[in-house]
Amino acid sequence: MKLRILALILFSFVSQGCLSEKTCSSQDRGCNSAQQVLSLFSAPSGVYVYPTSTSYQGNLSILGAGALDSSLSVICGRDKLLAPIIDLGCSKVAPMVSTSLVSFNAINTFYADIPYTGTPVRGPKGGIIADDLSTLFASDLKMSLSAAGLGIGGQLYWSFSDGSGSVSSDTCNDGGDNTGAYNGAVGSTTISAVGSWFNVNSASCSESHRVLCLCYHPLSSSGG
Repeated sequence: MKLRILALILFSFVSQGCLSEKTCSSQDRGCNSAQQVLSLFSAPSGVYVYPTSTSYQGNLSILGAGALDSSLSVICGRDKLLAPIIDLGCSKVAPMVSTSLVSFNAINTFYADIPYTGTPVRGPKGGIIADDLSTLFASDLKMSLSAAGLGIGGQLYWSFSDGSGSVSSDTCNDGGDNTGAYNGAVGSTTISAVGSWFNVNSASCSESHRVLCLCYHPLSSSGG
C-alpha cells in the first residue's frame, strides 16, 4: 500500500513539472512521467549500454581541456538525458573507450563505484549482453549490441581498444587527432563474437563515429 502511495506522489510531481513546461520536447525522457514512475519500480538491475546521440571525429579529448578521460565523461554525461534506456534512475556514467590511462577491460580501476561483478550488462531495453563487466570479453556476447536495441543500426563506434578490451595502438593519438594523420580502433554493433565485436577495424580519425557509454547505479561506499 505504501509503495502505491509513493508511486502516486511521484507521478503527480513529475506530471506537474512537465505540464508547466510548454516547450517540453517529446524526446526529453523527463517529460514522460508515466515512464519515469514505471522505471523506478520495474527496470531490471544492470549496467546499461547506450550510444551517444552525436557522432564524433577521433579527437574525443575536445571537451576535456586536452584530457581524453575527462572529455569522455563529459560526452557520456551530456548524452545521458536522451539515452533510450529503460532505467531512468541510473545516475553515473562511464565511457566504453580505452585510453592511455585506463583500458576499458579494467574500467573498475578508474570508476571504482561501477558494479563490475554480479550485475548484468544490458542493452537500453534491458536485454542481457553479458553476465557482468568482468566477463564481457570472456566469451561471445549473449546478443549483439544492435540486437540489444542500441538504435543506431550497424554503425561503428570508437573503442580505441583491441578485441580483449585493452587499449589499442590506434587511439587517434589518445583522442587528440581528427586530421587523418592517425587511426582509431572501432567496434561493431552487429558482431557478437568474442575478440571481434570491440575491434573490427581501424578508421581514419577524420571519420565520425558514435561513442558507447555505460549508465549504472554506483556501489555503496564501504565507509558507511
